[in-house]
Amino acid sequence: MSKTEHECCAVEKAILKSFNRQSLLSNDNSFWNGIRFQFTQSRSASALPDEVVFPENAIHIYTEMPSGYVVEARINGRLQKSSLVTGHSLIIPRGTTYWQSDNHKSKGITLGLNFGFLERILCESIDLSSLELHPQFPTFDPLIYQIGLALKAELEQNRHSSRLYAESAATFLATHLFHHYAQGKQKEQITTSGLPKYKLQQVIDYIHANLECNIGLTELADLVQMSLSHFSRLFKQSTGYSPHQFVIKCRVERARELLLKGDLSIADITYKVGFANQGHLTSHFKRLLGVTPKVVREK
Repeated sequence: MSKTEHECCAVEKAILKSFNRQSLLSNDNSFWNGIRFQFTQSRSASALPDEVVFPENAIHIYTEMPSGYVVEARINGRLQKSSLVTGHSLIIPRGTTYWQSDNHKSKGITLGLNFGFLERILCESIDLSSLELHPQFPTFDPLIYQIGLALKAELEQNRHSSRLYAESAATFLATHLFHHYAQGKQKEQITTSGLPKYKLQQVIDYIHANLECNIGLTELADLVQMSLSHFSRLFKQSTGYSPHQFVIKCRVERARELLLKGDLSIADITYKVGFANQGHLTSHFKRLLGVTPKVVREK
């Protein structure tokens, strides 16, 4: 297990322990870098959980609960009762002491964000040494809620080729957190019109050469030695697509070329271009080209 994976697992254990929860779904073996995902449900409340110090930044999103749901929580010694509805999220920065009393059955999404990963995302726009992420008792943030649901859906439907999507979503989430729930210095933004042409071509060549692989945002940003958020922003300025959208577009285009050659079955082409299954190929193919792979093959 790598250092990053070990740290993310520590966050997971802290979350499950302090929330008195058990995991129903996780991103084990999905190769997501820097983000830990858990879909959890509460255990029977036989005893109150212990107070826990969180080793990394974490978010808990409440997704399913009975009406009149109330949680009593203590963050860094401050106690508060909160009446919750679906979509409320709790933000716990690393080093935060947390405890809660919860006697109701509920389900939720928990996310752990590795600090090293956050540095990779934000180093060019935010001075993390002078920045402090503030803990938040449950509050409704529709963007956090939608990102949590999107990660859950991607993990359920596309586990083995979901890395680029997950890391892109985590980059967007981290940027949102530190712009809305933190205080500190932001570095002066350098405005550009996109990636330099040679760097853009370097990334595009790499994508085309590795379409069958589970490409990650971190490795694309590494190619041009940029932070994740800065790379994502400049790549979209250059191409009109997010990195994830661009990779999907390239996979569909490659699949079309292979279908027209007629040498491989649709099932073989699916895996050769990096889609998790034939259903995903068909869905994206029809969305982007307006026809199914079968129609192209018949032509």
